Amino acid sequence: MKKVMTLAAAGMIALTAPAFAGGYSDPIVEDVVVVEEAASSIGNTGMALLGLALIAGIIIASDSDNSTPAP
Repeated sequence: MKKVMTLAAAGMIALTAPAFAGGYSDPIVEDVVVVEEAASSIGNTGMALLGLALIAGIIIASDSDNSTPAP
């Protein structure tokens, strides 16, 4: 039984040895390319105008005096 296990171990070593025959070399890693889309600032103009209109509406609503004058 020992001979069979020894032969099996020797056979496995013999089969795996050629896998390491070339030695170690550093892996080749390619550079990562990052693509950014250019966005213009004009896309936010609509939101800015909407915000200004909202603030103007609040100011106009708070300035209006709906109370009746005292007699």
